Amino acid sequence: RTYCPRPRRARYRRRQALSSIRAWDGTGIGPGEGEDSMSEAAEAVLRSFVEQAAIALERTALVEQAAKAETAAESERLRSALLSSLSHDLRTPLSSIIGSVTGLRSLGDQMTAAERGDLLATIEEEATRLSRFVSNLLDMTRLEAGALNLRHEWLDPADAVRGAAARIGKAFPGRSLEVDIEEGLPLARGDAALFEQVLFNLLDNAMKYSEPPGITRIAARAIEAQLVVTVTDQGIGIPADALEKVFEKFFRVAGSDGRAPGTGLGLSIASRVVSAMGGTIHAESPIEGDRGTRMTVRLPLAAAGEHQK
Repeated sequence: RTYCPRPRRARYRRRQALSSIRAWDGTGIGPGEGEDSMSEAAEAVLRSFVEQAAIALERTALVEQAAKAETAAESERLRSALLSSLSHDLRTPLSSIIGSVTGLRSLGDQMTAAERGDLLATIEEEATRLSRFVSNLLDMTRLEAGALNLRHEWLDPADAVRGAAARIGKAFPGRSLEVDIEEGLPLARGDAALFEQVLFNLLDNAMKYSEPPGITRIAARAIEAQLVVTVTDQGIGIPADALEKVFEKFFRVAGSDGRAPGTGLGLSIASRVVSAMGGTIHAESPIEGDRGTRMTVRLPLAAAGEHQK
C-alpha cells in the first residue's frame, strides 16, 4: 500500500473556516457587538457543511495525486518498453555483423569464395539496416525539434516512386513489387528527397508485414488536381482498433510470428513529412478478405504551366 498524506492546505482551510464561523454573528459584525449572536444549532449546521467541504477537497487532492502517480507509472512503463525495443533493434544487426566478421577473421582462409560472399552480403545488409534505423531516429528527432528543413520545390512524382522502388528492391531482394505510374504526371510541390523517403518507408513497412509470395504494389495517379500514391500489400492487415494509431511514434502491430517488426518510426516520420508538405496520409485495412493494407498519400499537384512561372 502507498501512504498518501492528507493535504495540509485542506486542513488549514477547514480550521480557518471554523474560526470564522465562531467569530461571526447574524448582523455581520464581530462577536459581542450585536444583540443576536449565532445560535449553537446554526453553528453546528455550518460546521457540518465546512467539514463536508473539507472532506471533498481532501478527496479531490487524493484523486489528483493518484492520477499523477498512475501517469508517472505508465510513462515509466512505456520508457522501459521503448528502451527494450530499441536495444533489440540495435543488437540484432550488430550481432549479425559481429558474427560474420568473426567468422571471416577466424575461418576465412578455409571458406569457399561463395561462403565468404554470403558473410560479406550479411554484413552489408545488416549495416544498411542499422543505418536506416539510425537515420529514422535522427529524422524523428529533427522533426520534433523543428530542425528538419523541408524544401518547397517542384518534384517529379514518377522519379520519387522509381527511386523508392529501386531502393526497396535492394533492401528486400527477391520480393515481388509491382510499380504502376500514370504517364504524364504533373509535378508536385515539396521536398523530393524526403518524399522519396516517405514512399520508401511505406514500402518498407509493407514488406515487413508481408511474406512471400505476397505482392506489394505502388501506384501513382493524378486525381482531381491531387497526386495520389497508394502502397498496397497482401500481408496480415491492421486490426481495426489500431488503424488510428499506426502513425503514432513507436507504435507497432505484431507480425504473423507475434513479434512487432521495425522501430515504429517509419510511418510516423512519413505522416509528419507529408503533413508538412501540405498533404494527407491514411491507412485502410483489410483490403481483400481479412488481409492486406493500403496506405494512401495525397499531395497537391501543379496546375498546368504553374511550374514554368
